[in-house]
Amino acid sequence: MAKQLDILALEPFFGGARRAMLETIMRYSRHRWTLLRLPPRRIERRLAAAAHWFSEQLSRHWFGPADVLFTSEAMNLADLLRMVPDLTAKPAVVYFHDNQLPAEGLRAESPLHLVNLTTANAATEIWFNSLYHLKTFLRKATSLVDKHPELSARNPLPELTGKAHLMPPPVDFTLDHDLLQQEQIRRDPRVLFVDTRDADMRSLNHALGMLERRNEKVTLITIGPVVGLETRGPRYTIAEQDEISQIRALHQAGVMFSTRANAPSDYHAVRALNAGCWPIFPNTGVYPELLPEAMQHACLYETGSGDRLATQIQNTWLTEPPAGYEKDLSRILSRFNALEACHAIDERMEQIAGQTKA
Repeated sequence: MAKQLDILALEPFFGGARRAMLETIMRYSRHRWTLLRLPPRRIERRLAAAAHWFSEQLSRHWFGPADVLFTSEAMNLADLLRMVPDLTAKPAVVYFHDNQLPAEGLRAESPLHLVNLTTANAATEIWFNSLYHLKTFLRKATSLVDKHPELSARNPLPELTGKAHLMPPPVDFTLDHDLLQQEQIRRDPRVLFVDTRDADMRSLNHALGMLERRNEKVTLITIGPVVGLETRGPRYTIAEQDEISQIRALHQAGVMFSTRANAPSDYHAVRALNAGCWPIFPNTGVYPELLPEAMQHACLYETGSGDRLATQIQNTWLTEPPAGYEKDLSRILSRFNALEACHAIDERMEQIAGQTKA
């Protein structure tokens, strides 16, 4: 039997999908996890100061063993290792939920624009939540190095490419099963679920306005900030920390749609697909990865087009779903299933720890 590892997890931005992922890993992993965390506040503050806070906490309060260090891209790992030199002997895994590198073709205008790159250089491995995100990060890093001659002299890209891995975030689908054992939930095709965080509010408002002008009656369930959202008809908002209410809403909703262009990942989209919501997603970012080819024509729309989004939503009430997509969708979702995804994480952690000791 493989040795049980001690894993020190440091999360500077403990909220939303990051929180759900870590809680799921700690629930299903066969290894021992110790978690230190900070609440989800402005990401630029975490990039600037989280390493200092964690270094103080570790120096004062932490005396346990650690075989692997696990953190996210919200940490300046290079700074942390300088301030806690004992950790330099441990393999470090950085999970990239998002990245703060400048867009391709732009120079770094702030020192914080370089933090993700230095963190990736300092890590033993860097894990990404989607293939789209992995490729986007490497393209941005390549562009950043090209724009800064001082970085080109020690080009980190070959090494970064070698240490980058796709590692889908685990999602605990048993929560759905437990809820459905306790409650009978009726699905309403005209209940729409949308995550407003990082959403294109202009397209969202335009699509809802089009549905209203076409005399379509809908109920909207939102999660995330609602500033700038124009109220049209019945609307209910669920707290971002209330996972059970989110799952209940996804089983009530007929449609889950998104206006997040170029999303590196979408935790709620994965949950919605598992819950049986019909998806309407942008044709960019992670979304094509989440859908079987047979569903893409009916479910993906051009970003920035509120008219097209409204029409796609209407089509879900007027046309039959494409045949033969269920098996492929089940295969895609299995990568996120907590048992399978956490097993892959555990196995990789053991390999990393073994390589370091060897």
